[in-house]
Amino acid sequence: MLAALALFSVPESASARPDSKAVLSPLAFRVVDRPTPVLGADGRNHLSYELEVINQSGLTVTLTKVGTRAQNNVLGVPLTGAALSERTRLNNGGSGATLVAGGSAMIFMDAAYAQSRRRPARITHGISMSWPDPTTSEIRKIRFAGVPSRVAKRPPMELASPLRGGKWVAVSSCCTLNPHRGATLAIDGTVRVPERFAIDFVQLNTDDRLFSGSISELSNYEYFGTPIHAARGGKVVRVVNNRPEQVPGTSPADPTIQTAGGNHVVIDMGKGRYGFYAHMKTGSARVRKGDRVKTGEVIGLLGNSGNTDAPHLHFHVMNSPSPLQSSGLPFTFRKFTGQGFTTDLAALTAGLDPAIERRLIGPHKNQITLDNQIVNFGN
Repeated sequence: MLAALALFSVPESASARPDSKAVLSPLAFRVVDRPTPVLGADGRNHLSYELEVINQSGLTVTLTKVGTRAQNNVLGVPLTGAALSERTRLNNGGSGATLVAGGSAMIFMDAAYAQSRRRPARITHGISMSWPDPTTSEIRKIRFAGVPSRVAKRPPMELASPLRGGKWVAVSSCCTLNPHRGATLAIDGTVRVPERFAIDFVQLNTDDRLFSGSISELSNYEYFGTPIHAARGGKVVRVVNNRPEQVPGTSPADPTIQTAGGNHVVIDMGKGRYGFYAHMKTGSARVRKGDRVKTGEVIGLLGNSGNTDAPHLHFHVMNSPSPLQSSGLPFTFRKFTGQGFTTDLAALTAGLDPAIERRLIGPHKNQITLDNQIVNFGN
């Protein structure tokens, strides 16, 4: 028997549905934050968001299909099979899209669609699932359309680049399931996804490698100490400047959520958007809390402080000044030039040839970089 307790309240965007067509589901779903479409460097709009799932029953239930819908049509490619399993993170540490009784999961959605398609005002979901009947062992199946959410109306903020020059690799960028997307945190009991659109920038040297010589020497990373620029002007609301550099090639032994960002600067860019610049070089911040900065102004230097195993700039936009108690917001860069993609991240971080794939080469405007894309931000 399915549990009658409703764990999630009905959202304000829910529409009336005749009782004759209602489906009793063992799984309950919730959209974590209202999604916002963002234009990727592939020329497609990406609606990236999370579905929280709870198994309210005493059954073992397998999700077989989850897809985004808008204007009564499919939006993007529905998740099925291996793709659904890969995008589903079970909170009990398991893998796949099967939830045990009382289990829960997070599904990381990315509905990508053509620029020519009308921007959706709201979305729903087409969901299919199955489970063995406890009395007959027969497989029962249901499918339904539901779990509505409004789409945020405010467009992504357009930004200048926080870096200069070429061969910057946008590691863990939009819109795959990567360490940034998967970093959902329960902060004081509320699920937060602050790094939903975060990027880790590292730079290739003249040999197209991350470093030369020993992996543990900061001086072997040519981009260590590179100036970091304000991607948009605003008021500085947070500065941490005294945390030590970490030894590259190894992760900190005792990281905490409070020290993860290392030395960092947060800038209030207006309209409820805050820029987060993390892992800066010790003592390099050139701004103080309360300062006002202009777009392009140098605010510090790229470093290796905090929870990091190689020098890089971690950058993202969030809806509050707190790197922890916030939700990640999409943004676009006004211009950059695509130089290809790294196809072997393990080789890149080991200082080997990252096997560059030459695609999406050339100028891009008002787009967000894609995962492991190599870009030139110019002067």
